[in-house]
Amino acid sequence: MARVLGLDLGSYTLKAVVVETTYRGATVKNYFTTPVPPDGEKLDRLKAALPRLLEQGAGLVDSVVVSLPGTTLATHPISLPFSDAKKIESTLAFEVESQLPYDLDDAVFDHQIASSDDKGAQLLVGVARKTELKPMLEALREVKLDPRIVTHAGLVYQNLLAVLPPTVVEAEAAVAVLDLGHERCNLAIGKPGGAVEFARTFAGGGWSLTKALSNEFKVSLADAQAWKEEHGAVGAEVVGAEAERAAGAFMRALQPVLRDLRSTLKSYDSRSNHRQIGALLLCGGTAKLRGLAEQLGRDLNLPTRMLELPAETREVVGIGRPEAAQAYALALRGTATGTKAPRFNLRRGEFAFKSDFDFASDKLGQLAAFAVVLFVLLIASGIVRNSVLERREKQIDAVLCDVTQRILGKCEKDFTIALSLLKGQESPAAGIPQRSAATLLAELTSRVPPDMHVTFDQVTIDLDRISLRSETENSKALEELIAALKTYKCFKEVNEGRVEKSKDGTKVQTRLDIQVECPNDTEAPQG
Repeated sequence: MARVLGLDLGSYTLKAVVVETTYRGATVKNYFTTPVPPDGEKLDRLKAALPRLLEQGAGLVDSVVVSLPGTTLATHPISLPFSDAKKIESTLAFEVESQLPYDLDDAVFDHQIASSDDKGAQLLVGVARKTELKPMLEALREVKLDPRIVTHAGLVYQNLLAVLPPTVVEAEAAVAVLDLGHERCNLAIGKPGGAVEFARTFAGGGWSLTKALSNEFKVSLADAQAWKEEHGAVGAEVVGAEAERAAGAFMRALQPVLRDLRSTLKSYDSRSNHRQIGALLLCGGTAKLRGLAEQLGRDLNLPTRMLELPAETREVVGIGRPEAAQAYALALRGTATGTKAPRFNLRRGEFAFKSDFDFASDKLGQLAAFAVVLFVLLIASGIVRNSVLERREKQIDAVLCDVTQRILGKCEKDFTIALSLLKGQESPAAGIPQRSAATLLAELTSRVPPDMHVTFDQVTIDLDRISLRSETENSKALEELIAALKTYKCFKEVNEGRVEKSKDGTKVQTRLDIQVECPNDTEAPQG
């Protein structure tokens, strides 16, 4: 079982979901959050928040999955007239280069197939500057959270689409997932249980609402943020003149988001041959603004509601936690395997994941200790084995000595010498016949083919000659019988007499004379 950490590097809070893989799937084990300091550069704020997340136990995992934070990851839909993976890999760099305002050597990119058919493939390509990716990886590596996967913040919702029930929308309709974060929005469109067909990341979110509220009421950003979280509402949820005024500020701040949403939905409509979007599902911290789902539904003329995480997550993550959606989707991405698993990963080329070697170097001391223990066990095993073999050798020598003493009259422990003496002409063993009439008869009968019908009679067996009369079905069977008997090394010659038919004329009879002489015979056997 492996523990995977899905880490959402939000600009307002860090969210982390830990899932544990099992043979039956994945189980949510922990959920961690920690605020990000509001002041300073983005990277410095991230470095300040990460240690607090580790203090909660987020670092006790086997692998980490993140998405590139911010809006620096550009998404390009690209159409190719083929869908072969090798052709895509060899062609994609030229397609990407033609759409970049900077040099391709300064970029890192990967793609995901949105759809494919006989006419070709529709790709979603994510491109980021190396100068954006490298500092983030270094910051995570410093705290031992080096991610195995750096994915697209929109494409990662393919893992949530896979666990959505088909009844979320009507058959053949798509669903759009809108993650309203603090400084950015991620939109993913696809079919429940299928792939993300369109994705985009753009600026906007909760921070824009906070600034609009601060400007409207001339209060500090901290006070505006606190009021928004406690009293903020839009649409039918607004109560009171002050709330109406705040709602107006919120809706003015949301206009850029609405424009990006409309243009993205329109672009998807044209690229998907006017496939209907059945629902817009909201997640992210800003999605908790009261009345927002209903307001966006009216503005976009699209059924809109809050995204609900699967029931098995609620015991750990809690109920009504839309801000945990991306961290959960990232954790699922780390457990996905097989051909249906998303492939997008910016850890390519010079940024390829190498932490396995670092892990080995960290564990070098333990590995050395294990090697020493194994070496000692091998030595002990060798000593025990040699002791057992030595004791067994002594037992064999004793048996050999006893046999040679009884037969030869003297003890001999060397097996080669003992065998030579036992085979010698002057030894008592020399008088033991090397073969007998019984063994020759056994060899004779065993050479008869199993499917042959043959009868032997008038059998005379001497140690150097066998004479018999045989009866077979035909001449061909007789030839096969003679050929089979010749396969025995001690039947030097097999001679047949005159072939006659039986009295009823259905079989053939003949006398066989077999000369017996084994290749290792030193002299004619004594009868």
